[in-house]
Amino acid sequence: MALMKKQNFAGLFVGLCLGMAPLVGQAQANHVNIMPFGDSVTAFGSDPESSYRYWLWQLLQNAGFSNIDFIGNSSGVADGSPAQTDFDQNYEGGGNDWTSLSAVNDADNAGSLNPDIVLLDIGSNDFGEGWETANASATRTNIDQTIETLRAHNPNVIVLLAKPTGWVTSDRSERRFQSILLGAVARAAQDERRAGVNVILVNVHGGFNPQRDTKDGTHPNVRGEQLIASRYFQVLRKLLKKM
Repeated sequence: MALMKKQNFAGLFVGLCLGMAPLVGQAQANHVNIMPFGDSVTAFGSDPESSYRYWLWQLLQNAGFSNIDFIGNSSGVADGSPAQTDFDQNYEGGGNDWTSLSAVNDADNAGSLNPDIVLLDIGSNDFGEGWETANASATRTNIDQTIETLRAHNPNVIVLLAKPTGWVTSDRSERRFQSILLGAVARAAQDERRAGVNVILVNVHGGFNPQRDTKDGTHPNVRGEQLIASRYFQVLRKLLKKM
């Protein structure tokens, strides 16, 4: 808890923990496999960070959701050892080179693990890729294809699709892309809902300040990790109570 008290965001995070007491005993009876799936925002979290996955795991466990696993073909954090290791460290994804096309190429691998819920955060690294389009329609298509591949393995899969966090830049084209990306992700969610997939947009972008909430202008610091975890948790606790 000492680390959390040093963070300005700690009050909100602790508040979430305190508000969980009524949920204990109401957790789901069925086992649920949750797959964090994404680029370096999902994969990274070396000391003094632990990845958003650590904080999300603690929120879920403290809320009484003990019948869950985080699953994926990778484990730990991709940029070193996390400060906190008391969590299920499995995830799917990669580092700074992971684009939405990487997700498409990996989706069959990911789907073969039969996740019940996927936390999909992808697209930020698409900027500057030769195949990207001015309106990020290629990203939208790649997200659509990734979700469709996941659904082919599990028709009932639930996808929590993140509006990606931003990064610090003074480049106008990068700043414009960040805005366009949010629209492309939202349209991909609409595409897949119309196709019958249970897709829920999670606005991890909102309230996330790259100047304040990252350790290097891109990857979340402890406060940023806690913010992302809280956004996912708010959605997951409603879903898991019904499963």
